[in-house]
Amino acid sequence: MHDPMGLPHELVEHDRVEHWLIVASKAMAVSGGVLFLALIGMSLVSIIGRKLGFGSVNGDIELMQAGTAVAATAFLPYCTLLGEHIKVDFFTENMRASRKRPIDGVAELLLAAVAAVLTWRTLLSAQALHEAGEVTTLVSLPVWMPTLALTPGLALMTVCALYRAWASFQRDKTLPGRG
Repeated sequence: MHDPMGLPHELVEHDRVEHWLIVASKAMAVSGGVLFLALIGMSLVSIIGRKLGFGSVNGDIELMQAGTAVAATAFLPYCTLLGEHIKVDFFTENMRASRKRPIDGVAELLLAAVAAVLTWRTLLSAQALHEAGEVTTLVSLPVWMPTLALTPGLALMTVCALYRAWASFQRDKTLPGRG
């Protein structure tokens, strides 16, 4: 069965590892959604306050930048587990599953490697920012905090990509986005 592009997939559990990855990924995505809602609320308060003459939320742009990055990163594991990350499958789209699965597995391994490097470098960046004591201009938010908050999403994305890579090389495994 071929899934038309743009239609959401359902995650179906096949084993314990997949179960916990689904639970953790969904929880992280929900937390990212809640953070986005909080940022929208803050933005509305700031805009309405400015229009009514009460002033805006101090540092709203700084908080929006930091919060948006953290919230967006929280969606990456779930997208990875669904196989909904950006991929170019023009050449493999019409291949038989027996040929396509190993290619997808290698692609998932490459994604896992990139996510692992991003996790590692983000951790190093947070450490360097902490040591430097860098803070935002208006609200003096230590910049290392939102930077460090990016790492759980990146780390879980790494694990999800590794799981999908492993599953790609298993004949009996079915995953969303795969034939």
